[in-house]
Amino acid sequence: MKAVKTHAMRICRHLPVLAAILICALAAASTAAGQSEDETKRAESCVPVDLATVENSDMEKIVRSVGNVEAAQSVVVYPEIGGVIESVNFEEGEPVEKGKLIFAIDSDKIRARLRAQKAALEEARANLENARLVYQRRQRLYEKDLGTEEARDQARTTYQALSAQVKRIKAEIENINETLKDTRIRAPFDGIMDEQLVDAGQLVNTETALSSIVETDRLKIAFTVPERYMGMVEKGQEIRVTTPAYPEKTFSGNVYFISPQISKTTRSLLVKARLDNPEGVLRPGGFVSVELIVDILENVPVIPEEALVPTRSGYMVFTVKNSHAKQQNVEIGLRRPGTVEIKKGLEQGETIVRAGHISLYQGARVCPE
Repeated sequence: MKAVKTHAMRICRHLPVLAAILICALAAASTAAGQSEDETKRAESCVPVDLATVENSDMEKIVRSVGNVEAAQSVVVYPEIGGVIESVNFEEGEPVEKGKLIFAIDSDKIRARLRAQKAALEEARANLENARLVYQRRQRLYEKDLGTEEARDQARTTYQALSAQVKRIKAEIENINETLKDTRIRAPFDGIMDEQLVDAGQLVNTETALSSIVETDRLKIAFTVPERYMGMVEKGQEIRVTTPAYPEKTFSGNVYFISPQISKTTRSLLVKARLDNPEGVLRPGGFVSVELIVDILENVPVIPEEALVPTRSGYMVFTVKNSHAKQQNVEIGLRRPGTVEIKKGLEQGETIVRAGHISLYQGARVCPE
């Protein structure tokens, strides 16, 4: 009995030590289990990303500028003769065709002159015919030695003078007819009538502006490009034009004029292009944004611009292979809104990360969103 009691007392003395050992063992086992579980979760987890594919596409090399819209033709209408405006035959802002009567100047006095000259012509022709007969008769008498040379010459002189008079009156009638035409002012080309500057009944002279006519179906776009692009600009190149008033519309035209000299003040080159404007959306005098396409790079690798990750030395992207991310340095070329050319580092068909770079690292497992 005494021996049993002694053994029990020994166990009690060592109990705190055993308890500590047991607690430490349990803690170590728990820590190992937690680490193993975290490593397992990390190995099984993936970073959600948005993927894209490297594609080959054409890229346009563009020079941007601001241009001024000019009418293909625009003239101020002046009368060729003075007089009183008889009628105005258009509405402001009205489209007119070439040859349409737009102003008429009172022509009563001119027509009266014309009638008088026509009557004078009839009289002169009658006198001429009589002089011709006299001359012919005296010529026959002279040939038969029945008339004098002086009488014949006098008849010939009278005939020649009346013949010149007829020619002069005819010329005056032609001149009056031309003046009569000038009283009718017609549209010189198809266009849109501008503001009416005179009213019927107003006295005008050859320096009085009557109105303006503008051709808007075809327009000119005048813009400048920096001197450094001088060697890239050629006739026939395409331009694209947009205006804040119609942001959803794009207009296209082609270069037809390149200035032969560089501006000394702006160090820029003046360029002009023609474009069609059948709906009359663009108006002469307005400003537009111009994109001049100076070159087209064909079939080059391109990626979404958002896939680029800036670095100290340039740019990189994350490529994806076997569901794992890999950092890849790239050399970029042309950039367009939403798209960038890759000159070096990627090839067509490779899979890259478009979005989701924040949580990515080298070798990370990725999963598409």
